[in-house]
Amino acid sequence: MVVNGKKSYTGLIISNYDSEDINPLLPLLSEEFPDWSIDKIKGYIGLVIKNKKDVAGILVAKNEAYYNVGLLIYTIQQVQTKTKEIENKGLENCVVIENLVASSPILQKQVFLLMVEEVFKIAKNTSCKFIELPRLDSGYMLVKDKYKTKIQNVNGFRTFLKVSDVLSV
Repeated sequence: MVVNGKKSYTGLIISNYDSEDINPLLPLLSEEFPDWSIDKIKGYIGLVIKNKKDVAGILVAKNEAYYNVGLLIYTIQQVQTKTKEIENKGLENCVVIENLVASSPILQKQVFLLMVEEVFKIAKNTSCKFIELPRLDSGYMLVKDKYKTKIQNVNGFRTFLKVSDVLSV
């Protein structure tokens, strides 16, 4: 794998997507948004790309042939972290994983883990205390296994990882 342009042990490359040309992402975006028109997808991604890195961004996972095999869209927000495990029940800076998709069910678990690991670095660099994930389904099995003591579920819908805890693993 390449994280931020460096190859990892899996052969995947994880990097920020900075281009305004979203055509290479359309197969993954169409999979993530099957009911959306191409124009609606382009409009949404245009908004994400237009934002500064401290507000939103896109990560892509590429295989050794530089084919896009994964996509992660994130925003940086202040969220209310009301869980019994989190003492401070106020607003906290958080990287919110809005969308995460892999091109293949075979690669899904590994792509999800590698992309979530890259989000940890984004969270640290943007002074975010938490990462908010979608509900942990089977695609997140490797994330769940690696960070099981750090996961804090909220009503079974969203999941928080405490960044300082995760980074110390």
